[in-house]
Amino acid sequence: MNLHNTSLDRSWRVPAGHRFLRSIVRLGVWLFFPKIRLLNEEQFDSAGPVLLVVNYPESFFAALLLVAAVDRPVLCLLSSRNLRGVFQRFMARRLGIMPVDPLASDGYGWSDLLEGALANWGTIALFAGNSDMRGGEGPQDAGLVAKLVCEGLQKSAEQLPLALFPIHAFLPPDRRKSGLLIYVGAPIREEYSSPQPADESAEAPQRLSFATRIALQKNVFALEPAEIERFHHDLEDIAHEDMREEWAKFPDWKQQAEELQLSGFVKRWIHEQNQVNPGRLVALRKLLEDYREARRRCSLGSLRVETSSLWQKSGLQVAGAWVESVMGLPVAVYSFVNHIAAAAILYLAGLLKKSGNRDPKVEWLLRSFVVMGCYILQVWLFDLWLGRAAAGYYTLTLPLSGAYLWRYLWLAKNRSYLLLLKATLPARSARLRRTRKALLEKFEGEMNHFGQSLGMPS
Repeated sequence: MNLHNTSLDRSWRVPAGHRFLRSIVRLGVWLFFPKIRLLNEEQFDSAGPVLLVVNYPESFFAALLLVAAVDRPVLCLLSSRNLRGVFQRFMARRLGIMPVDPLASDGYGWSDLLEGALANWGTIALFAGNSDMRGGEGPQDAGLVAKLVCEGLQKSAEQLPLALFPIHAFLPPDRRKSGLLIYVGAPIREEYSSPQPADESAEAPQRLSFATRIALQKNVFALEPAEIERFHHDLEDIAHEDMREEWAKFPDWKQQAEELQLSGFVKRWIHEQNQVNPGRLVALRKLLEDYREARRRCSLGSLRVETSSLWQKSGLQVAGAWVESVMGLPVAVYSFVNHIAAAAILYLAGLLKKSGNRDPKVEWLLRSFVVMGCYILQVWLFDLWLGRAAAGYYTLTLPLSGAYLWRYLWLAKNRSYLLLLKATLPARSARLRRTRKALLEKFEGEMNHFGQSLGMPS
């Protein structure tokens, strides 16, 4: 495997304004990831030429994140299909993101590319987040990274003391709080850069292929098997729920949704994501958990409506409750305004809650004293501002509005809330179904994309 049309002329040397442009990119990346943590960076601080094998799906955005995270200049080798448009190609050349086209025929040699890039940049990043790059499950060469490195260095006129490091990345769902995590793994120590006898030289790519594959499989951010099993269960649960709802439309349907399980293709995709991009699984799992919580609240609301008092079976009582809830709201608001001062004092004094240290009679006496004191103060203010007649009318409304406030609070808790809940249940159920459909469509899109990456028809 060679790289086509990747000549390393002077234009691929480190540009003079590289650091300035990278600082601008870092500022832009900060809008998405306020925190970028490069863990275990000291691994290659004292190393010479470095090849970073990035265990993450390649993209232009991922290359920008790597350039912004690593302090030393990095030449990122990125498939040309990931550079779209004039702007991305312009930024790529200025930032050291080099487009490459892997071909099976002859082209500019990997050895020349490796030697020239390390001489100019010192650090090369190669994305190995695809299955064909990591080996073991892809349709192409199982040891692509090792093959390129070994064959390139063995054909080079000068054997470079190259250090090979695996890189793992984690993009959490809540990027504003957690930020971006990039982990530098332990160096892959294989004597591939030193001259080998003929018989041992032929085995070097295989040895390095195995070591690279093992290093990339040890993703420090990968989910535990128990979490993967929970993900399987939640995904099956939402699929079964959708099937039961669809099949309920056909009375003669004999098949049960519980008889179906996740296919091996879906489980392979989950395993692939857990090895390459566990942050994607965490994001999807959060969507599943949000759906389950919304479903739980909807089920509890439906259960509460169904098990409520028998008064809902009387149309007259239901109509009366609706009328009082609407017509009594202005009176309740007026009463709340009248008693907001007393309620604030009672809350600050701790008299709204029962206390075991005080006698209940003393508590009620204190509450009455606070309320009556607020009544007297408010009536005095009305008398001062609006006159004696207005103050007299206002005095009559205080105890009446206070009594109705207690009545309306009881009504809101025991009647109005249930009526509103019952009225909104159909809309909430419909929204829940739309959310479930959107989740399943998202997973279907992920499966189609994964199948296309493996060369399967969509």
